[in-house]
Amino acid sequence: MRKIGLALGGGAVRGFAHLGVLKVFERHRIPIDTIAGTSMGGAIGGLYAAGISPDTLEHFIQKIPKYRLFDVGVRHRGLIGGNGIHMMVHHLLKQHGKHTMMIEDFPVRFKAISVDLIEGKQVIFDKGDLETALRATTAFPGVFAPVMHNGKMLVDGGVLNNLPIEELDQENGQLIIAVDVAREHNKKPPRNMVEVMYRSYSLMTAKRKPSSLRRADVVIRPEVGHISAFDFRKWEECIEAGEEAAERMIEELKQKMMCSERTVS
Repeated sequence: MRKIGLALGGGAVRGFAHLGVLKVFERHRIPIDTIAGTSMGGAIGGLYAAGISPDTLEHFIQKIPKYRLFDVGVRHRGLIGGNGIHMMVHHLLKQHGKHTMMIEDFPVRFKAISVDLIEGKQVIFDKGDLETALRATTAFPGVFAPVMHNGKMLVDGGVLNNLPIEELDQENGQLIIAVDVAREHNKKPPRNMVEVMYRSYSLMTAKRKPSSLRRADVVIRPEVGHISAFDFRKWEECIEAGEEAAERMIEELKQKMMCSERTVS
């Protein structure tokens, strides 16, 4: 059977749609061999690759007190330090018996995308500690403090690559699925400092997306463009949108998988 690679893009709270997509894949027994993720796509993709089911992750998000995720980090080059997120990931993995947190030991191959602000280059975590990888890929500049790691100052991979399709092993003939949760350009004025930063960030990455998407065999677009990137009250709505979008594409995906099997045989 042809292997499947899944690219999960960044989009802050809209990235919770990835959970809905993964729920549908499990429902239809779509096997994922490799995941490459940026920002929220990296966080959800990494936990899934480690063996945390979408339902388990959804339940965890529902129950966790949100204030525990946000530690003040102004002295550390960000409004939020990020240690709360680090601790929650550690707790979740330990709670569900994931005693190894090394990416190379996961049942699904995984790549988290981040950017080194010192060298101005993309950094890919495909081995090593998952907690560090997830903190780095979700360190949205100005909001979350950068991660200092091996002499690098790491931030959200969306600064250079918000939908990491190229990082999947297309040379090995994988069927590539991309989940795009970025919204189209919003012409309404940003309402606050965080929205100004996020709008600027989105504009930087918008031009690269069309060429990246052409590399995908299947593109899933959850209808989350109307949701503000940091409106965490809408996280459940985003999951539902991911489920609906994946169900709309599931027959096309299965047909492409069948065509791939006939080609290989």
